[in-house]
This record gives sequence, structure tokens and C-alpha cells, in this order.
Amino acid sequence: MLGVGLVGVLMRRFDFPTAPVIVGMILGPLAEAQMRNALSIGEGHWSVFIERPMAAGLLALVVAVLVLPRALALWRRARAPT
Repeated sequence: MLGVGLVGVLMRRFDFPTAPVIVGMILGPLAEAQMRNALSIGEGHWSVFIERPMAAGLLALVVAVLVLPRALALWRRARAPT
């Protein structure tokens, strides 16, 4: 409990949002189990995540959501007059 409390204090100190951490702690094990299940069905091949159009589309959407905001911020910063 002391460790969790210390992590909570550090998160507050550095203005780290707690909601995404809680959601990640709840959904993380479920996502890991489903990934393990998909790899088992695909006989251990990672290509199972891009073979189907729906899976490839969702994977591309997740990558876009993670990468585009930072790429756009860097692009805007580079374009801004100094």
C-alpha cells in the first residue's frame, strides 16, 4: 500500500492524469488475454493482426491516434515563425 500511495503522490506532484492509469489497470489484463488468444489462434504469427481488413483498419486507427497529435504538434512548431 505504501508503494501505491507513493505513486499516487508522485502522480499528483507531476500533474499526471489518474483516469488513464486506472482505465489501463482495468483493461490491460483483458487486452493482454485477448492478444494471447489471437496469437494462439494464429499459431504464434503476428501477421494475424493485419491479415483481416477490420483488424488492420483498427490497428491503423490506433497508430494514427497515438502518432498524429505529436506529429502535428512538431509540424506546427517547425512551421511557426521564430
